[in-house]
Amino acid sequence: MIMSENPVWHTILPAELSATRPELAALMTANSLTAALSRLQAVFSVRLLGLGDMPWRTHEAGALGLAAGAVYGREVLLCLDNTPVVWARSVCAPEAAEWREVLDCGTQSLGARLFDGSLPLQRTPFDYTCAVWPDSGEAQAVWLRRSRFDWHGAPLLLSEAFLPALDDFLLSTP
Repeated sequence: MIMSENPVWHTILPAELSATRPELAALMTANSLTAALSRLQAVFSVRLLGLGDMPWRTHEAGALGLAAGAVYGREVLLCLDNTPVVWARSVCAPEAAEWREVLDCGTQSLGARLFDGSLPLQRTPFDYTCAVWPDSGEAQAVWLRRSRFDWHGAPLLLSEAFLPALDDFLLSTP
């Protein structure tokens, strides 16, 4: 899946999103998206799309401090009741052996590993953007967030896109 190549990222969640879509705003600011999605009244699962060397994207190289080239990454769909509701991409430098091991977790949630307290991580605040997202040939605007984790000086960039199908679950949750 490909989003706009060079979205403009903001350090503050737009106020209009908080005012008009508070449930989505709450998810977008949740420390652990896995935990927040798991609290919705649906079965949470992870669908692995890819793991390994991947082409870098302009916004990733800058956020990771890397030169152009390949990154090592993992792409997944986070699903509720088997419906994809979030696309996530985690990328690091190809030589970041510790991150590569963490990313190789199959259909387990990466969030479960990042937030279990076993890793000495530092996380940056979220950045937010709205970008064009292709969906079955029809481009749509979706909200995204990203943050960077640092582990002994090695960065991992985690980007998450909140897909339109998520609205059905947010609207049905009391």
